[in-house]
Amino acid sequence: MSARAPAPPLCAVLIGAAGRMGRAIFKVAGEFPGLAFVGALASGDSALLGRDSGSLAGGAPNHLPITSDLGAALARAQVVIDFSTALATRENLRACRAAHKPLLLGTTGFAADLEAELAAAAAEIPLLVAPNTSLAVTLLGELARRAAQALPGFAIGITETHHRDKRDAPSGTALALAAAIREARPGQIPISSVREGEVVGEHCVHFAGPGEELALTHRALAREVFARGALAAALWLSSQAPGRYDMRDVMGFKTAT
Repeated sequence: MSARAPAPPLCAVLIGAAGRMGRAIFKVAGEFPGLAFVGALASGDSALLGRDSGSLAGGAPNHLPITSDLGAALARAQVVIDFSTALATRENLRACRAAHKPLLLGTTGFAADLEAELAAAAAEIPLLVAPNTSLAVTLLGELARRAAQALPGFAIGITETHHRDKRDAPSGTALALAAAIREARPGQIPISSVREGEVVGEHCVHFAGPGEELALTHRALAREVFARGALAAALWLSSQAPGRYDMRDVMGFKTAT
């Protein structure tokens, strides 16, 4: 009896291929043989259009040039990853919804009024909204939620530091951590944000009680940790039913809504 042939890799499209996260994703893409990128997108006015996305990421050429034709890329896609800009989120979401393509949305800082469109899209496609795709940060949120539940008399605060070019403050990760804590203890969670140097990302949740303190900290030492988490999540998302998911679903901490 002959062995079953391995399944072909899933066709993936990356929106935001010319940015920091886009380059990190192509840098580690070879670690995920279950995914094959068929589209690398940037904005129509990008000076990097036509560049080889593998070379741009600092690796070997992958013969996948950066383009701005999202429609053509979606025609071949089985899953889409978006790390572009908040200004492009609405248009990208609508395009993926119209094409019935699973979408991992890693962009942060998009307008709050987009929530209705996110909900509508999730009724038709698998949609994973992830302000941070690190698996360890996802676990940090779960630990913070459990600590808030177990330490009802402790004061809670969040501090976060990112590179000087990060636009949104507080970060999407800090807001997600606060939301996780509020699941166990409703109320305002103070967040202190610092933007300096080239810090990839650091988040700490502080619990202060009488005579003792607890600090839960995550430090990202390289942007590739987010890239690996995003690629693992994209593989997971591709086989899910329509619904709204987050990284806790990927790790088995909760169910879709």
